Amino acid sequence: MRLAHQLASRWYLLRLAVPLGLLALFLPACDSLSSFAGSWSGPVSSDPNLQQGFTANAQLGLTITAIENGALDMSVRLPGSQEQLRFEAVRRASADAVGSLSLPGDPLRSYLGYVRPAGQESLLVLVSLFPPNHIETRLIRGPDEVYGVFRLRKL
Repeated sequence: MRLAHQLASRWYLLRLAVPLGLLALFLPACDSLSSFAGSWSGPVSSDPNLQQGFTANAQLGLTITAIENGALDMSVRLPGSQEQLRFEAVRRASADAVGSLSLPGDPLRSYLGYVRPAGQESLLVLVSLFPPNHIETRLIRGPDEVYGVFRLRKL
């Protein structure tokens, strides 16, 4: 009887430990995403294949005001401009595999959206958040018009 009681107690503890363990894994992810809020800046890649339509010294700026798994509230300052453009997320992308897009370096999360510069066509924006503390942003327009990869650091 004592053995049955010990096994039942262990089973109960195991059943309790699994959800608590999962919660412990989830909470750091929430904190790690919220740590990306703030201002970011960085240069375009030095690889000429990753800077079509940008000068070699182009700098991109982001200001993230709110961030969750499925939503990113952000403004973008394009190279050579002081204007802050609103990032408009592709609404369905966060529920799709795009949000967990597999890129080198295993980003925590990726967001897909657009910015609309005045007098120009929109730019597709892919924002990828990497641990411990950097962001890669890709700006794309047309098949070969604009393509830039920017590695950003928090200001």
